[in-house]
Amino acid sequence: MIGTIFITFFAILLFGGMSMVTAYGGAFVLPSILTGGELYNFTDIVQWLTKAAGKDTYVAIALFVVSGNVMSHGGLTEKIFNVFRFAFGRFRACIPLVAVMTAIFYGMISGSGMAVVAAVGAMVLPILIEYGYDRLFFACMIAAAGSLGQLIPPSSAILQYCAMAGTDEGQMFKVGAVIGFTCAAALIIITLVHCRKDTGDQKLLKESYENLKQEGATKVVIEGIWGIMSPVIILGGIFSGILTVVEAAAVSVVYACIVSLFIYKSVDLKGLWVGIKGSVKNVASVAMMLAFAVAFSSLMNVFNGGEIIGNAITSILSSPVAFILASVVVMSIGMMFMNPIAIIVPIVAPIAASFGIDPMVYGAGMAGIVAIGSLTPPFGVSLYIMAPIAEVDPFAIAKKILPLWGTMTLIITIYMLFPALSTWAYK
Repeated sequence: MIGTIFITFFAILLFGGMSMVTAYGGAFVLPSILTGGELYNFTDIVQWLTKAAGKDTYVAIALFVVSGNVMSHGGLTEKIFNVFRFAFGRFRACIPLVAVMTAIFYGMISGSGMAVVAAVGAMVLPILIEYGYDRLFFACMIAAAGSLGQLIPPSSAILQYCAMAGTDEGQMFKVGAVIGFTCAAALIIITLVHCRKDTGDQKLLKESYENLKQEGATKVVIEGIWGIMSPVIILGGIFSGILTVVEAAAVSVVYACIVSLFIYKSVDLKGLWVGIKGSVKNVASVAMMLAFAVAFSSLMNVFNGGEIIGNAITSILSSPVAFILASVVVMSIGMMFMNPIAIIVPIVAPIAASFGIDPMVYGAGMAGIVAIGSLTPPFGVSLYIMAPIAEVDPFAIAKKILPLWGTMTLIITIYMLFPALSTWAYK
């Protein structure tokens, strides 16, 4: 009952034009006010929110956001692009291949799909168009590749899931890497197949590569190596066990500041402050949403809502396979209108555990659906970021991008159904 009341108020406020955070807060406060505090009072809400605060995962999210913003201001995208371009310049499909690889690689630095779509799309899509490649196809491909920034570690979607479900970020990162790189490989293969027909202006491509070669491998590599080393340090530290996720996030911030200020000299102290200040605004909203999500889980536990909903779901879905497929469908539909992870995770994570589903694989899979959900209409954020860059209608991109989204959804679902394909990464 309490879950129904909460979600009803939440939906009314959200579709009434309130922000996600405001709708969450209102959904807690209004039932208390309308029942005169008999259902629960403000002291209970404060206690639930306090319980949600202080998680290490929140610190990691904040630091990775700061790191990604600083690196974006520091111009790392262009440096990474040139390194890949120099390495693969002899391939006929060099520029498309490098564009996709840059989007994937930059996602490993920023951890944010939307930041990758904006930063990489604005830089590489005009280059692809200049060299005669299909504008619409590569607008879709860059958006799809950029979305993996939320799945390939340091994944913001995985960090959010872990904050709400209480699972280990380091282990889930390893599973997320396996799933994310498989999706990335699929996008690269699709790109290469597409480029067998869409060849671009090969004469212009060769001239461009020769001009880049004249700069010399040493200069290109030295300029780009600092950007490429960032994910190596972050992921290497986490996967080797030398650094915890929070420690790796802190190291990434220090590294980003040193590279941007003293090596590339692409930002000054004022620019660095602008990047950090913008990060704080982003983090504040995410942190409040996560705090309310964890508080919602506490609310459900007090009134046995999770058990009631769990029993209802398990009575309908009698097998792990059915539950996984239902989870994928519900989350995919939800992502068409908003990011429902904060509502769904506190409910489904315990149910997945009751079915004996591996929590790391299930969590990484759900995070993957959230990551690529930014590609689905009518409210897919990445569509609206890419549309003005490509100078095409967002729904033209939406129509063309559905096969790419479907391919990645299928890959994620397969990994969720067959956990042994990815559990080797952390066991």
